[in-house]
Amino acid sequence: MSETFKGIENFVIDAYHNAQNQLLNQSTGSRLRTLHVSDFVSPCLRKVWYQKNYPKPMEQKTKSILYHGLVIHEHTQLSYFHEVTFCYDIEKDIGYTPQQVEAMEKDETKNIITGTLDDLLKVGKNYVIADKKTWNGKGYKKTEPDESYVRQLSIYRVLLYKAYGIDAKYGCLLYLDKANDLEELPMAFELHHQDVTKEFLKDTLYQLRRHPDPTPCWLCNGQNKKGKIFCPYLDQCNKEGRLEKLK
Repeated sequence: MSETFKGIENFVIDAYHNAQNQLLNQSTGSRLRTLHVSDFVSPCLRKVWYQKNYPKPMEQKTKSILYHGLVIHEHTQLSYFHEVTFCYDIEKDIGYTPQQVEAMEKDETKNIITGTLDDLLKVGKNYVIADKKTWNGKGYKKTEPDESYVRQLSIYRVLLYKAYGIDAKYGCLLYLDKANDLEELPMAFELHHQDVTKEFLKDTLYQLRRHPDPTPCWLCNGQNKKGKIFCPYLDQCNKEGRLEKLK
C-alpha cells in the first residue's frame, strides 16, 4: 500500500472516531453527577463501585458499541414521548427534573438516580415503556427478555410515575439482531410492582455506598476477539482476595 493511500485511510478513520466522540460527548458529557439506572442493573456492583472511585478511559471498542446504540435510539422515535430524562431521590421518594438536580450541591445528589426513558407508548388503555436493544444472536433465538432489562424498565416505571404521575404497568423490549440485518424481535412483559422496585433501589444504594462484594459472572472470564478480559478491574478485584475462582 502506498503512503498516500495509507495517509488517506488513517485520516478517514480519525474523522470517523472524531464523529463518534462528538456524539458521545453530546450524550454523556452533560450527564448529571448522580447515580444512573445502568449502575443498578450492572451484572456486578463491585465493578460499578470501581468505576465510580477509580474511573478509567473508555476503550475504542466500547465507544463504538455505545455510538451505534445512540444512533439507533436517537433516530428511531417510536412516540412523541421519546428520550425523556428523569431524576429520583431513592431515600426521599421524590422526583426531580434534570434542571433541578443540576442546580443542587453535590451532597444533595448522593441518593439520586437518573435515567432516560427511550419511548412511552399508549397501546389501547395501557401505557407501555419501550426500549430498543441491539444484540448479536448468531443463530440463537431469544425466548424471554433479559432480566436485567426487565429491571431497567421497571426502574423507569418508578421514575416516570414520580415525574408525570403516569403508571406504565407494561414494558416491551425491541431486540435488533446485528448478526441478521437488525431483524426485529419484540418482547412484551409486565413490569415489577413499584414497591418491589423501590425496595430494590434502596438495597442496591446501600450496597453501592460500601465496598460491594463481587458477583463472579461473564465479566470476569469473558474475552473479546483480542483475548482481553471484559472487566478492567479484574486484577484489582483479585488482589483484594474477595473474588472466588470461577468454576
